[in-house]
Amino acid sequence: MKALTITTAALLALAPSAALAAVCNADNVLRALRGHSAQASPFCSTYTLPPPNQPLPTYVSAYPASRVSSACSCFITPTPTTLTTSTTSTSSTSSSSTTTSSTSSSTTTTSDPSSTPNPCQSDVITNGDFHLGANGKPDPWVFSPATRSATGSTSTSFDEGYAYFSNYGTTSIKQAIPGLCRGTYYVLTYTSQIFINGGQPGALCRVSYTLDSVGNLVYIGPNGSSPPFSKETRTYGFYYNGNGTPDVLTIQLTCNSPSGSYIVDDVHLVGSG
Repeated sequence: MKALTITTAALLALAPSAALAAVCNADNVLRALRGHSAQASPFCSTYTLPPPNQPLPTYVSAYPASRVSSACSCFITPTPTTLTTSTTSTSSTSSSSTTTSSTSSSTTTTSDPSSTPNPCQSDVITNGDFHLGANGKPDPWVFSPATRSATGSTSTSFDEGYAYFSNYGTTSIKQAIPGLCRGTYYVLTYTSQIFINGGQPGALCRVSYTLDSVGNLVYIGPNGSSPPFSKETRTYGFYYNGNGTPDVLTIQLTCNSPSGSYIVDDVHLVGSG
């Protein structure tokens, strides 16, 4: 239970007021003082202090000093005192109870939801800039038989770290990713450029981006999107309605004669909640 502690100073501050109230006599003397309140206030403020030896004003001079002192005690409004209390937890039982009015305050700390990452709004691609050993982790990309460039390209504006496809037939890279969030809108972003070695540009080379659980996301080539013959950043958005199982993103280049090559960098797949 809680025990109430009242300081000794507070009890002493209360004692004079209680004593004054005990000798108050609302009689003709008090009424005389109230009738001359402007003069009575400075008089009573000192007359009640020991010893009460000041000369009495004419409006109360006919009364004994004891009655004037008593009336002055009632006339003067006591100065409010501050009661200081404190509560302390204890296991003992109190034999008396005291009711007091107190003001308490409390501070509630809540966590900011925005400080907790939402997995449905995170980039599910790791090392999308193709830097070797990104963040000290093994490279998650699987090259088959595409390669990663460790240096910048002298013929393009791509900086160090990108995937490079160049071959007849089919070349691809893959990355296993965590399951996506059902009902979430995702945006695929990538920067790329394609080169055709002779022949009709783009007529016989195709690029695709696919998810195992969704199918084809992006198709570049005949009857599809136009090839990016210069460095270009593109996006593709879609709602995911799969079952959220682990997935695989595949980027693939397929070229017949004539041959072609493809550079891709800054691959990201981010949900928007």
